[in-house]
Amino acid sequence: MASTLTMLITLLISVGYLYLFQKNKKLKFKDAYLIVAVVFGALSTAFLNIEMQLGAVISSAAVGVLGSFFPENFPTKHKGISIRTAIYCGSFIGMGSILVNNHYLFIAFAGLISGIYFCITSNWLNGFGGKLGTLAFVGVAVAYFLTYIFFN
Repeated sequence: MASTLTMLITLLISVGYLYLFQKNKKLKFKDAYLIVAVVFGALSTAFLNIEMQLGAVISSAAVGVLGSFFPENFPTKHKGISIRTAIYCGSFIGMGSILVNNHYLFIAFAGLISGIYFCITSNWLNGFGGKLGTLAFVGVAVAYFLTYIFFN
């Protein structure tokens, strides 16, 4: 029952993001570095969490601190969003439980989905708390849902 409710909520959030994409329709190739940054943050945090056994919070904090050393306009500041924010968004994906995030390929796939949603919502919900965590949740939930449908 809980998993059905979670999938329903994820579906509704995804429909909302797709509605925003229909209004924006400006996902361009220059957004690719933000998507790569989200995937990098997710894989880095997962590596520190799983392989180095630092724990989820310490791993996410370490990746966030390392991401803060990037120059603010590296390579350019796109729509007011820097690469730092994208890396930190990805770090929330890597914080997931080993029971769900059990393979680096899955984490990269969830990071890719979250990165796409990150670029779609770059003009919306700025200044609202929880945007990055919500994007990470939706990315993991959609990735889990798709792998469940196609590989089970």
